[in-house]
This record gives sequence, C-alpha cells and structure tokens, in this order.
Amino acid sequence: MKQHYILDILLFLTAAVCIGTGIILDFHLFSRGMKGTLRIWHLYSGYLMAGGILLHIIWHWNWIRAGKKYWEKT
Repeated sequence: MKQHYILDILLFLTAAVCIGTGIILDFHLFSRGMKGTLRIWHLYSGYLMAGGILLHIIWHWNWIRAGKKYWEKT
C-alpha cells in the first residue's frame, strides 16, 4: 500500500503549477496586471516542490542506500 500518497499529490500539484506558470510567463500569455501574481505563484510553488522533493528523499533514504549497494556489486 502506498504510504506517502499525499506527498506525491503535493509534488504533482506544485510541479503542475510551477510548469504552467513558467510557460505562461515565458510565452507572455497573460495580461499585464497578472505578471506579478504569476511570478509569486511560480516562486512559491517552486519552493513547495523543493521542500516536497527533500521530504521524498528523506523518506526513501533506505531505498536509495540499497540501490547504491546494488550498483557497487555490479
């Protein structure tokens, strides 16, 4: 059973917001008044995503170490 599905959902949503706002900002698909708001959403969704990735790595540290041991044997 998946234990950390809430973290997976958080990572998916923050990545979608960060990617979406990045594309909108890059291609200028917004009105002038929206630029500041989109930058804030882009910035803080990136921060949340980075924190989620850090938690993801911490929660899966044993799995990462096991993979390292596997690759050292081959």
